[in-house]
Amino acid sequence: MSSTLITDRPGFTPMIARLIGMMTYTRETTLEAVQGWTIKELDLIPDGHANSAGMLLAHMAAVERIYQLISDGHPHPDSALEAHHWPGLNLGQQGRAELRGRPLRHYLEELARVRAGTLELLAARDDAWLDEPLPLWGGTGNRHFMWFHVFEDELSHRGQLRLLRRHQPGLQGLGLTGAWLEPLAEGRGVRCRVAHEGSPAEQAGLRGGDEIVAIDGLDVQDVHFHELRLGAAPGVSSTYRVQRGPDTLDLTVTRVARPG
Repeated sequence: MSSTLITDRPGFTPMIARLIGMMTYTRETTLEAVQGWTIKELDLIPDGHANSAGMLLAHMAAVERIYQLISDGHPHPDSALEAHHWPGLNLGQQGRAELRGRPLRHYLEELARVRAGTLELLAARDDAWLDEPLPLWGGTGNRHFMWFHVFEDELSHRGQLRLLRRHQPGLQGLGLTGAWLEPLAEGRGVRCRVAHEGSPAEQAGLRGGDEIVAIDGLDVQDVHFHELRLGAAPGVSSTYRVQRGPDTLDLTVTRVARPG
């Protein structure tokens, strides 16, 4: 299902389905912000910043996990929260001390593991449960607000990830292919969602829906999509081996400078 279509989803009641649609798109943009980052990049805390990218990703997983417990009515969510989530939830000195030296895959897998638990919880509930008034933050709220807060918090920290990107020398001045690439399923593989009209990708023959099986000779059929370092400077070419129906094509795309 397209992440830009907020609508019904099999297995979920209507309001919950739309909530999940918003959470799904938010997560896509979060992972795009750290595509291919190295351990050094994930650990960097520039002057004027309180958190590294790794800390922020761990925080997103921890917030979602504790709201699973809260929204499911656990009497003691703090004591039930697994110990490995506390550095991410607290951030601060504990996060800076403990959330270092971890590859991107660690954060990707933790986010995916927590999200699977969220989907399992929400599939077993209905819209009346989502809307039920409950005590919250000294007033009255509901689970709909709780889960809105989970992805609203993630959006806020995604903005910080984008600011951190400006401090990464290896991520500056990258060229443009004009192809919107995405994972095939379960975060693995590569597919072209769209090749924008007039872009280098479109001119090279890449089309929306093409499955990309190799990039510059690297088999990408079973890789973690967001671990791939896809960017390069203007003028650098990459060859995409594409599976289009029964045909296999090698298409070379040369990056151009970004506008402005």
